[in-house]
Amino acid sequence: MNKNIHILFWSTYNPITDITLEDWINRKINISAFHFLTLHSHIKQGNKTILYSYQKFNNNQIPKGIIIADASQYFPSNVAFKALNEGHSIAHISDAVRLKSASEKLGIVLDMDAVILKKLPEEEGWFASMPSKMTGGFAPKWGESHPPLFISDKNWDGKALGAFPIKVSKSISKHTMSLSHKIMITLMEKPKTNSNAWNYVIWTIKKIMFIDNKLKVYKPISFCPLPAWLHKGKCYSLESPTRLNGNTELFGHKLPAIKEIFENSFVIQHFFESAFQKASKVNLRFWELLPEDSLLAMECKFVFGSNWRDCLINKKLNIEE
Repeated sequence: MNKNIHILFWSTYNPITDITLEDWINRKINISAFHFLTLHSHIKQGNKTILYSYQKFNNNQIPKGIIIADASQYFPSNVAFKALNEGHSIAHISDAVRLKSASEKLGIVLDMDAVILKKLPEEEGWFASMPSKMTGGFAPKWGESHPPLFISDKNWDGKALGAFPIKVSKSISKHTMSLSHKIMITLMEKPKTNSNAWNYVIWTIKKIMFIDNKLKVYKPISFCPLPAWLHKGKCYSLESPTRLNGNTELFGHKLPAIKEIFENSFVIQHFFESAFQKASKVNLRFWELLPEDSLLAMECKFVFGSNWRDCLINKKLNIEE
């Protein structure tokens, strides 16, 4: 088992059925087949992984080896429930809980839909980045008011966006803890209608990069090999034939080939793809029909082996020795 501690979060909220706090915390929840893939990618790497939740999971769905912990130790369940009732997103509660835990444990904040391909760096701390548009009306205008990410060794230009995951070091822990507390305060206020009100989370992480500028900031290929601006119908990880061939360009950004991703990526983040936005709603026929040569199918085979379809359809480990 490697020395890193990996911090995840999963809880759900349904305003129709979760009328009271007791309804919410006593309702057992499911993980999707996508989450089953993610969690087993941690198991495959021997990761020490903590999954925070406000609820319990149905039918022992969580793979053996994943540590389940109560999220209310970091953000009380009654306060979280009130925030959800008022219209806040559970994703922001997840940010607050994971950042606070990682700040205490000096761990890695990860998303539940990030598939692990190899052991994550064991350096004291580090940051990830995601691709930024290089052309078009919404491409960042890099300059004094919006500088690139700080790259201490100058081995790339830093023209990318800050993103999770992040490994918290002792040198930045008080700053990530402060960010967690700021999120909690925002959650205790009435939600604003404009989602831009939450942009400070990623912008603050960018500022933290400048605080300990000796910590490495990884290129997008390392943790977010596919861009964040893909829309419905452009889920390249599901395609056959694939456009992930090293020749596809989008807004001035060249998408990597599948071979390059498996060689150079620690993680494949799927938070940006419309196919994953409602993972629990995906019909199981999805896994039966997923092309063998698509990126996602290759990830599944990497984690589970040749029986990957059966593993995901039944959410049950069934790997050939």
